[in-house]
Amino acid sequence: MVKLGSTPVLDIGSFSVKAGFAGESYPLVIVTNEQINPWPITRGKITDWKAIEGLLMEVWVKLRVESKEEEVIYITPSGTPATDREKLEKLLFETFNIRYLTFLPSCICSLNAAGLKTGIVVDIGYGVTRICTIIDGIEEKLLTVDLGGADIDRRLKSELKHRYPNICAELAQKQVRELKEKHCFVSLIPETETAKAAAKKRYLNKECVLQDGTSITLDRERALPYEVLFEDVPGSNKTLAELIHQAIQNNPRSKALAVGIVLVGGSTVPHNIQFRLLAHLWGDNKEGGPLRIHCPPHRLYTTWSGASIIYFDNDYVDRGISYNEYCNKAKITV
Repeated sequence: MVKLGSTPVLDIGSFSVKAGFAGESYPLVIVTNEQINPWPITRGKITDWKAIEGLLMEVWVKLRVESKEEEVIYITPSGTPATDREKLEKLLFETFNIRYLTFLPSCICSLNAAGLKTGIVVDIGYGVTRICTIIDGIEEKLLTVDLGGADIDRRLKSELKHRYPNICAELAQKQVRELKEKHCFVSLIPETETAKAAAKKRYLNKECVLQDGTSITLDRERALPYEVLFEDVPGSNKTLAELIHQAIQNNPRSKALAVGIVLVGGSTVPHNIQFRLLAHLWGDNKEGGPLRIHCPPHRLYTTWSGASIIYFDNDYVDRGISYNEYCNKAKITV
């Protein structure tokens, strides 16, 4: 049974690891890929298991927990292969000596944080975007596309290199990300913003000072990076909004899904994003009917917070595995 304030909750993604204790509103520990090299997850997939072990070691130290005494909630990206969960079981039980482990799918946690059991979770992270249809607390369909914050950063860096080739060619990832987070936004009417910039209106102008003291001025570069979220997604001839609309219309519970769209992930923080996405969805919504996008506060931590409070729901927590069950399973496998 998960205990309030003593059970670690872990969420490791393509950009950061968030860790804390069940029942808390926010994680206590956040480590980003700018602090650890190599980072063990790329485009939502674990690529370096040794680095995962080292990262967990660091998190354990920061949380000040005794592994052998702990139950652990580990948030796995929806669609994680069974082989990866088995490797995580082996790592946590045999290396960290925990006594109980529960895997929670990330999209279930996000929907739970929004107070819903049925809906569509649109999780725009750093490496990937997940569109997950959930009916009565059960994942029914998942679409994962290689689109996220890394692509927004890449678009911004490309625009900066084009305008300031001698200054911005070698900008570090951290500097690009900070410029994006401080100065970029989602335009409601991108054609208008582009026209204003072309007419040299000062509406968009923002002077920025780089770490080396160099000053640059951003104008159209402030609005362009987030446009990647409204273009055709990689490997498809459809936009993100069209894929969401398709997921809604292909389900018998389409009316419930249409008013249960939950937007989460670090790349959904700009406040205009839900209005722009809603406008695109209305454009595709030939059938009519209401649409609603839920934007939980603190979307950087929505998935973690959903897992943190899910210990109230025994339907999820009771799906975990104890150390003894793991050992018996391992014996049967051998």
